[in-house]
Amino acid sequence: MLGFVKSSLSRLAYWVNDRFPGIKGLVPKKLHRFVLLRVVGMNDQYEQMLRQNPERLFLQNEALPWVSASYRQVLFVGTASYTYQYEKLFADDPDRYTTIDRNPTTKVWGSKHHIVAPIEQIDRHRAPGFFDCIVLSGVLAYRIPAHGDYGLAAPDELRAMLKVLHGVMRPGGLLLVGWNLRDMAQSLAQLGLLEPYFVPTDKTPWGTRKEFPGDPHVFEFYERR
Repeated sequence: MLGFVKSSLSRLAYWVNDRFPGIKGLVPKKLHRFVLLRVVGMNDQYEQMLRQNPERLFLQNEALPWVSASYRQVLFVGTASYTYQYEKLFADDPDRYTTIDRNPTTKVWGSKHHIVAPIEQIDRHRAPGFFDCIVLSGVLAYRIPAHGDYGLAAPDELRAMLKVLHGVMRPGGLLLVGWNLRDMAQSLAQLGLLEPYFVPTDKTPWGTRKEFPGDPHVFEFYERR
């Protein structure tokens, strides 16, 4: 019975959105999130991942709490229904936490200071040296459905993006990169893309790299030159 009610409410929510596409802009963010999470069930498909995925557990319970305590201005790249809770770590001062995503539909999951734009354009929205830390988790690689595998963007695109990130970070700032496959973590160095922008750093509780036994995800930590 509960499943039928939830399914009916979900269809109603989608119908209202399709019939009145501008209505979302009039709904308070907290209410909008409540509808998406509790009525539409947006996070149902991620429930197991949020409870068991070692990469997500590390990000939520270890990495981001440490980042929040160690860095003043933080940028988190990419927003989804399973990332909105990270802003609670900056509840002491929401102005310290910025999110960015190119997709306008994910704005509801963003922070108080959310930017709708590609990460390559962050320098149009923030001054040079503004951020102390930038978090890129699962952003630098894209999925190739036909092969069921991941691949990197073109080297020129990655180099241009790293240059932009370097520009909006203060010297000594932290770039936290999460990779979907640990072999990819070697790609930036092998392609010579880090120079002259970033160098690996061990100034974290986990050294320069965090791996998970039996899981392909890996995090690497870089310092802004």
